[in-house]
Amino acid sequence: MLDLSAELHTESYAIPDLLREQVRLINPTCVFPWCTTPARRCDLDHLDPWCPHPGGGTTSSCNLAPLCRHHHRLKTHTTWTYRRLEPRVFLWTDPTGHHYLRDKASTTVVERPPP
Repeated sequence: MLDLSAELHTESYAIPDLLREQVRLINPTCVFPWCTTPARRCDLDHLDPWCPHPGGGTTSSCNLAPLCRHHHRLKTHTTWTYRRLEPRVFLWTDPTGHHYLRDKASTTVVERPPP
């Protein structure tokens, strides 16, 4: 049985099947605002870029999220950013500084934080 609350990790960039399955079960769709693409059709994105050195991004349950190919490229090649606030909850920032809270059920536009 796969424990969805366990923190799985590996030392490599490549994502093991068990970790991949866990991330997809926790987040069944792309975590980009308003996207409903099933996670099984998504890439798994390292929220913090993977780095083999201490302090770098890891390949782990808390650092992976499903993004459809379009949104994965948007995040990688533009200034869209996001961070995980808790399992199934992500805060996105668009290139103009607007924020979107994406949880397991919906997306909410949130006020811009003070500078």
